[in-house]
Parts: sequence; C-alpha cells; structure tokens
Amino acid sequence: MATENYRQVLLVLGRVIRKLRYGVLLIRIEGPIGFLGQMRSQIYSRTVYVGLERDLATETAPVPCQVEYRLTVASREDMEEVLALAGSEGEEAVYELLGRKLFYDSGFRDCYLARTVETNEPCFMQWMISHANLQALDPRTARNAPRLRDDELWMENSYTFKKYRGKRVMSSVLVDLAEIAKEGGFRRMLSYVREDGLASIKGCERAGFTAFERVPESRFLFSTRRKYPGRSESIKGDRG
Repeated sequence: MATENYRQVLLVLGRVIRKLRYGVLLIRIEGPIGFLGQMRSQIYSRTVYVGLERDLATETAPVPCQVEYRLTVASREDMEEVLALAGSEGEEAVYELLGRKLFYDSGFRDCYLARTVETNEPCFMQWMISHANLQALDPRTARNAPRLRDDELWMENSYTFKKYRGKRVMSSVLVDLAEIAKEGGFRRMLSYVREDGLASIKGCERAGFTAFERVPESRFLFSTRRKYPGRSESIKGDRG
C-alpha cells in the first residue's frame, strides 16, 4: 500500500511539473498577455467534437498530395524541433504545439511525423494510439481517451504545419497510417475533430473516414473532460 501511495504521489508531481513547464514555455513564447488569454480559456469553455471512423477492411485510394514526404515515429529530438517551430507558426499555433509537446511528455509516444523530402522540414504530425498504449499510462492521464477495443486505434492531435496547409498532406498521411494499422492487425480507426474544424473534417473524409457521433468537451478550473457516448451508442451494429 505504501509503495502504491508513493507511486501516486510521484505521478501527481510529474503532472504538476509538466504543466508548470508548459506555462513557463507559453509565457516565454507568447508573452504574459498570450499566457493570460490561454489561462482564461482553461477556467471555463465548452467545445463539441465530431467523432469519425474508418473501417480498415474498406480500401481507400491514395490521396494526391502536393508535398513529397517521408513518415517516421517521432523522437524526443523531433518533438523539441517541433516546439522550436511554435513561435513562427502563429499565435494560436503556439498553444497547439505546446499542447502536443505536453501530450508527448505525458506518455503518448506513438506520434508519426511527416517530413518533406526536399527540405526535411516537419509538415504534419499525428498520434496513433492503441488500447495497449492507454493501459500502460496513468489512468488520470488517459481519462479523456475513448474506450478502445484491442483492434481499434485512436487518431489524436493531428497538426499540419502552416506552410503545408491546403496541400492535402493530412489526407495522404492518414491513408498511409491506415495501411500501417492494417499491417498491425487493426480493424478500425477513430478520430475526434472540433466541430468548427471543417478543413480537418474534410481531410479525414478524403482519407475514408465518416462521422458517427458528437462528443462534448468541457474545461473548468484547468480540468478537461470529454463525455463519450456509451459503446452501444458510439458503435454502429455489433462489432463482436
């Protein structure tokens, strides 16, 4: 019991330290005004996400992309490079990229990074998370994840770098990741996109995803909660 209590204390301290570091980085990059603006959104906000699914038994043709890229699993060094690019991506992107770095540092390491063949610049990133990944994490860290079966993947925190938007990089990479998932024995991919993120929803649809549910997210006093429907509501038919 004492060992478990000690472990829980360490987990809590780890979360606090990561968030404090996140706040310091946000102030450093955006300044005090930008920091305060983001803190206000953490006090209270509500957002709705559209849940999209892709049946991996259904073939989807490659999506023509205007960027030639190569795809690898992101390393710590890659994530530091992504963080260094935050300041040049625009004010809102600073918050987005810092959040992805915090996500990675929280234990979500299955991030795929696309780099251009011509310049080796990052052009797109996407997490591909399995049930086994979630089971290995602190339950409080993973509490906003959907409930996954062993043969399902959660596609989360995609980001297209500003210079490469409008070139269908996202759709092309998602088709590539679907092939990787199929080779790994998975049957279904899930993605949750903000309801107002029409470009991202379109990008998912080009890659063979279809909408199947809406998920509300609320933030209150720096705590975030997503309310996923029950399995009977969120999955069409009996998937065994």
